[in-house]
Amino acid sequence: MLEDIDLKEKNDRSAIRIDRDGVWYFEGREIIRKDILSLFYESLHLDEGNYYLEINGEQERLEVEDTVFLVHSAELVKDDKEFFIISLNDGTQEQLDLDTLRIMPDNVPYCQVKGGMFPARFLRLPFYQVAQHALHDEDSDEYCLLLNGRRIVLQAGS
Repeated sequence: MLEDIDLKEKNDRSAIRIDRDGVWYFEGREIIRKDILSLFYESLHLDEGNYYLEINGEQERLEVEDTVFLVHSAELVKDDKEFFIISLNDGTQEQLDLDTLRIMPDNVPYCQVKGGMFPARFLRLPFYQVAQHALHDEDSDEYCLLLNGRRIVLQAGS
C-alpha cells in the first residue's frame, strides 16, 4: 500500500504536510488516496506538540499548519442523557467531551478528540450547531450549556 510513498525526505523538512483545512500533501501534491489517508490517520501520534506517523517501526514527522482533525458537524442527541455527536474530517464520529471545549483567540473553538489525544478545530457551522444551545448568564456574563442538569461554561482558552 505504501509503495507509492516513501516517507523519508532527503532533507530535514517533512515530506508530509497538513494545511489549515485538513488537506494532506506529500512533497507538495495532495494525497487523495483514501486507503493511504486512512492508514495515516490510524498511524498518527502527537508528542509534546509534534505530530508524527509511525508505520512499521519507522517514524515520519509531519508539518501541521493548525490541527490534523477538524469538526465538520455537531448534533445534539437527546436520549437518556443529552450529548453532542461530532463528525470529524477522518470520517469518524464521537461524543464531544464538553470539558475540553475551548474558545481560543479570534473566537476559534477547539476540543480534544480521540480519547483526548488530539486537538480538533471546529469549523464555523458545527460550532454554531453547538452554540445555538448555549444560554447567556447575565450575572456572570458567561455563555453556558445546560445539559443533564450540569452547567458547562464555554470558556476562553489560553
